[in-house]
Amino acid sequence: MKPSAPASEELALLPHVVAYEWRKATAFRAGFLFNELMRGLPRPVVMGFVYLAMFKSSGAAQLGGYTLAALIQYLVWTAAIQKCVPDWRSLDLSEQIFDGYVTKYLVMPVSYFTLLWGRFIQFALVQLAAALLFWGAGALVAPSWWPHPASTVAFLEACTLLALGTCCYWLTFFILNCLAFWLDVVWSLLNMFQFVSAFVSGLLVPVALMPDRLRGVFELLFPYWTVNATVEILLGRLDSADFVRGLGVLLVSLAALDGLAMLAWRRGLRRYAGVGA
Repeated sequence: MKPSAPASEELALLPHVVAYEWRKATAFRAGFLFNELMRGLPRPVVMGFVYLAMFKSSGAAQLGGYTLAALIQYLVWTAAIQKCVPDWRSLDLSEQIFDGYVTKYLVMPVSYFTLLWGRFIQFALVQLAAALLFWGAGALVAPSWWPHPASTVAFLEACTLLALGTCCYWLTFFILNCLAFWLDVVWSLLNMFQFVSAFVSGLLVPVALMPDRLRGVFELLFPYWTVNATVEILLGRLDSADFVRGLGVLLVSLAALDGLAMLAWRRGLRRYAGVGA
């Protein structure tokens, strides 16, 4: 195995990795644009009709402290944020492990994590552009009811939580992909995490509509602070004290996931090389 390049050289290579990943992602332009524009849209559209039916059938003015208009705004924000959050298709490491392609990373003069974070930056830039395009188009078409950040401070706090949360998601999917060194059910685990995290994060239903005890548990987990709390900060339902609490949860989660990712990769490579792959 060749020694990795110094940290300064790896940092210098990072922009080239980002550019390479960007070219790969945008190679099929029509499919790329369709996928990015449609990503995350069916869910809020369907849930919008569900909430409308719930309000009409119950005759209630609010559900969990949300009016119908506020719930629609919640759905719009979650649709924009979901475009920025990685999903189980964001990484293909498990396929490379199963197909025996990981050997190439053992002879590269650059750390695999430089490639990993280069791909993450490319992903973040593309998804941020898609989210801004979605929000901007809606603001032009329906400016009277399209949601806007509660304040500049709320917008900055929400961006901070979202940035840290997407890093947590990225590392989690990397760790799950690394399980391919030991297991052959990685895709099932990836889909299971995708579903559970959608529930915890409030993508399926706002956490405010759930029992208080369940919300207390979710507040200890990074998906909640990545999506639900970020949206509620944008809506003005959470304040700076909540932001500080979420910041602590995300920083601890990020540090733990980063350490676990390094451990899984190193242990996995030992097993991978040990069987002669």
